[in-house]
Amino acid sequence: MTSGTRRRLAPDVRRRQVLDAAVAVFSEEGLHGASMDAIAARAGVSKPLVYAHGGTKDELFAACLAREADRLVSTLTTAALPDDGSGASSADARLRRALRAFFGAVTTHRQGWTVLYRQASTGEFAGTVDAARRGIVRRAAELLAAELGGSAEAAEPVAHTLVGAAEGLTDWWLGAERPAGDQEPADLLADMLMAVVWPGLDALRRP
Repeated sequence: MTSGTRRRLAPDVRRRQVLDAAVAVFSEEGLHGASMDAIAARAGVSKPLVYAHGGTKDELFAACLAREADRLVSTLTTAALPDDGSGASSADARLRRALRAFFGAVTTHRQGWTVLYRQASTGEFAGTVDAARRGIVRRAAELLAAELGGSAEAAEPVAHTLVGAAEGLTDWWLGAERPAGDQEPADLLADMLMAVVWPGLDALRRP
């Protein structure tokens, strides 16, 4: 293979490459400011390949939103399993794992957070973002329901509060000027939120 020959990748790998590039460009330029040429250049592929693996710009933006929302839901679900192999399966340990995983995802994938919560919070995709957020809240409510001894519907107000607090703390962390420290951002943010919400959640769990 010569240096000028593009390596052929499996379709799912190529689509991931295109989505990664699209998230980066959308996070910087927004939906209307981004161009398919810029996405192709960021991905290192031709523009026809971007269309082939991502569709139109609107379709590509929607796919980016869906992927970033799915990432957060999957992260929460996996982290809150009763036993992660560490032996820590108490309610507070599971909640901290879920929060740490959430903060780990959004601080590691900052561009995805920007696309999902900032670039698409208004305009024609606001409804899509709202639906994605409702999915995250619904999953959080399902995870909380068992601990609170009720249904997911009954736990939904608490889930809204918890998710809203996590979103606000994430925005603060991403936008604030902070001195360098030894603690990982995900640990720091999880500890902060646990200190605020766990006493109230623990009280709700008591008969």
